[in-house]
Amino acid sequence: MNFNLLNRLTSKSLWSGIALYVFSSLLVAAVFCYLIFFLKSYLLAQKLGEINAKIDSFGTAEQKINEKKAFDYKKKIDDFAVIIGKHKISSNMFGFIEKNTLASVWFSSFNMSESEDKIMLSGEAENMETLSSQVKVFESQKSSIKNVDVLNSQIGSNGKIKFVLNLALQPEIFNAPAEALPGGNGL
Repeated sequence: MNFNLLNRLTSKSLWSGIALYVFSSLLVAAVFCYLIFFLKSYLLAQKLGEINAKIDSFGTAEQKINEKKAFDYKKKIDDFAVIIGKHKISSNMFGFIEKNTLASVWFSSFNMSESEDKIMLSGEAENMETLSSQVKVFESQKSSIKNVDVLNSQIGSNGKIKFVLNLALQPEIFNAPAEALPGGNGL
């Protein structure tokens, strides 16, 4: 019985020893690889420093000052381009509405919400057929208007149709120059 216990202990210690040697070898290999990569990185950093020093030796002090100014201007231009790119041009709507309004329709007021890309137009038309034609004109401008809702229409005291339209606009209508808009006249 003792012999069997001794055999088990010897077998377990043999596997433990093998595992210890394998893990120790892997640790040594990992440290060795780290040292090689660290040395390689250090040598490349030195070489890069030498190349930068050579680059700095070319050109006069005045050229370096001008180069710094040029980079400063480029940064300012890039910053300004970001601001301009986000700017919305709400005046585009006036030219667009003027170009796409029928002769017998006139608008008395409007309420624009650029954050929601909507405009509410109140106006008057000669008759219901004219109002319907005006709505069709706006609906045909899919590149500028998502949809048109008639919120209210009624016959006024003078026999003309009073109405309120709600136009859901494409966001691009605020970004493009007025000349580029369909039906725009460049105002």
